[in-house]
Amino acid sequence: MRKKVVILAMALLTAITVSGVYAGGQKAGGAAGGGNSITITHDKTGAPDYHPYFIKASDELKAATGIALDPVGYPSTDVYTAATRSALPTNSAPDLFTWWAGAWIQDLQKNNLLEPTTALWDKYKSEYSQGIRDMFTVDGQLYALPWGIEYWVVYYNKDVYSQLSLKPPANWDEFIANCAKIKAAGKTPLNQTIVDEWPAFITFEEIAGSVSPQLYNDLCTGKAKWTSPEAVGIFTIWKDMIDKGYFTDPSTNFFSDMPRMFNDNNLAHIMSGTWFLKSNLIDMGVPESKIGFFFIKTRDGKNRAILEPSPILAGKNAPHKDATIKALDYFFSAEGNTFLAKQVGSFPANSKADASFLSPMQQAIQKEVVDGNYIMLTRFWENMPTELMLQVNQKFQEFIVSPANPQGICADIQKLCDAYFK
Repeated sequence: MRKKVVILAMALLTAITVSGVYAGGQKAGGAAGGGNSITITHDKTGAPDYHPYFIKASDELKAATGIALDPVGYPSTDVYTAATRSALPTNSAPDLFTWWAGAWIQDLQKNNLLEPTTALWDKYKSEYSQGIRDMFTVDGQLYALPWGIEYWVVYYNKDVYSQLSLKPPANWDEFIANCAKIKAAGKTPLNQTIVDEWPAFITFEEIAGSVSPQLYNDLCTGKAKWTSPEAVGIFTIWKDMIDKGYFTDPSTNFFSDMPRMFNDNNLAHIMSGTWFLKSNLIDMGVPESKIGFFFIKTRDGKNRAILEPSPILAGKNAPHKDATIKALDYFFSAEGNTFLAKQVGSFPANSKADASFLSPMQQAIQKEVVDGNYIMLTRFWENMPTELMLQVNQKFQEFIVSPANPQGICADIQKLCDAYFK
């Protein structure tokens, strides 16, 4: 409880500070607000640190359009989301801000806090697939700029696999068998943590998406009961893996400890997004030659992948509408979208973008998804209504620390869902 109070107090203080900064016309980075400068806020000044990328994007945008970006970064997602929600209804709303897709956009749109970008989507209609358009469509309007697409994979340590004569698993049973052999060799098979809170959902979505993609979606949308035998079975599998010691300690830091453990050959797998490859493995000294990848298949052998789109949204109440739309127009283009995606090593969303900057591994991931007839699942963070998702994710944290009662945790989650979906 004390942690929650401290976080809330920090969020309110930050929101007040940011509001004061915007109201005074002075934005982080030193540029005065005006027609040639717009603000973009983000939560990525910790690890990974995307702030330098936004500064480069400002230089690129200014050269192309005469408009500069003033990036304002936050090191904590909790503080960032609270500050952003506080600012959006006011005339201190950020011009642009990074966010998350799916339910996160719907949550803001229903309160009329977002500027639609339908006209830009239509202008570049031939350059964005219908599937990507659908991700950002709410009640017939389109929102956001898709700066890139990410997939969630399992990175495996090629050195560990070579030492133990292992092969990337072709199915769920082989995956678990590999984990058993890795554990028997005195190494940790998988990452899991409650540090920073949000990563707690990672193991759930990987197990649930492999047990049954349909059940995973139905649980997230309130169409299935968490107390059903099938849902309890997900947590039973999870409990068994925890009991066997297949995971890192819950106090392990996702962004600093896990890359180090991977590089030292103490950690065999990291379940994460493709954004983790550059910013948290290669950039932290892990040789690319040491890293392999695979997608965990469904238990009945089908290919499936978890998708994470990366949107930038425009605040409806923000002060610089014309400049914001002009900036978005450039970043929607093939040239602008290529630049954005290249900064973070993301898969560009624009189909005409130059994707030659992607690493050989990323190109292999893209080919695997395109050629493999994959079932695409939305990441848990975006797949469940935001308010409910955060509550359920707290239950995941409780389960990671104390996994003795799968039925009990499922009953607790179902109570939360009953209250939300009533």
